[in-house]
Amino acid sequence: MAPVCHRFCLIPFVSFTTLLLVLVNADDIFLEWQVNIDTTIKPVSVDQPVITINGMFPGPLINATTNDIIHVNVFNNMDEPLLITWNGIQQRLNSWQDGVSGTNCQIQPGLNWTYVFTLKDQIGTFSYFPSINFHKAGGAFGPIRVNNRVVIPVPFPKPHGEFDLLVGDWYNESFKVKSHTLTHYIV
Repeated sequence: MAPVCHRFCLIPFVSFTTLLLVLVNADDIFLEWQVNIDTTIKPVSVDQPVITINGMFPGPLINATTNDIIHVNVFNNMDEPLLITWNGIQQRLNSWQDGVSGTNCQIQPGLNWTYVFTLKDQIGTFSYFPSINFHKAGGAFGPIRVNNRVVIPVPFPKPHGEFDLLVGDWYNESFKVKSHTLTHYIV
């Protein structure tokens, strides 16, 4: 029979381990994105196609917590291939989820692809955007906000509010015209 001290010493250890598992447990976040071309949005007061996600320009905020697992099912409803990259998000042991040409196959028109990645040990503000065919100049970009877990203190006071500022270039010509011009100029 074990001494009484060992039984009582085991109780705090089991309680701490259980508490740690509850606090560190990550959530799975499932998103479904319909990527389309919209001709009614005029970011620079000029008629041109804008790439939207679920009808939004800029695209929707991904608001998550460090260690969460993100599942983004992207449906490409455009007339050309698409890739989305997750700027600043570390793709640990899964570079095939990074959304750049060479690590991912392009999402062909009328098809979908589900990106799955973990926001492992990161906090801060990041962004996503299309990575091929000059699509970034046509939209489909947006913010990623990765919050800290309660058990991870940050070295500054909690902000009074948060907002996301996305800065980019916009042209008077459509992204399709710019892409075509650059492709033929380079070649």
